[in-house]
Amino acid sequence: MKKGRLILLTLLLAMLFALQPFSVLAAVEKSQQPEDVRAVLINSADARIDHGTVTTTVFAAVEGISSVTSVKIQLELQKLSGGSYSTVKTWSETFSGRSGALEKSRVINPFSTYRLKATVTAYASGTSESRTLYEY
Repeated sequence: MKKGRLILLTLLLAMLFALQPFSVLAAVEKSQQPEDVRAVLINSADARIDHGTVTTTVFAAVEGISSVTSVKIQLELQKLSGGSYSTVKTWSETFSGRSGALEKSRVINPFSTYRLKATVTAYASGTSESRTLYEY
């Protein structure tokens, strides 16, 4: 009985060590694949939503690196309906320079659920970087 367990344990260990190089190889291959490729134009981005009694205020700001020539902010006030969000109002503004901030307000139904979808984009030398932020 002990001999059978010893043989089984030996076989399991041998299999573990035999398969180890394949798992290391898979990990190396995975680490070489880019998971989240981003440009480096946006230093910071922020978004907020303030749910008042009858008015909701949305805000977003973006700051790019020194080579950024312009930034764009798009705010979408979205309402929850039937299990999904749909846009009820969109505001957009482009700013010359490397930063910008945009704040807007809208009268809302106080019995509904809203969120902010803010998309910020930085432009420099024929390239751009965008980020989308959600606030509830």
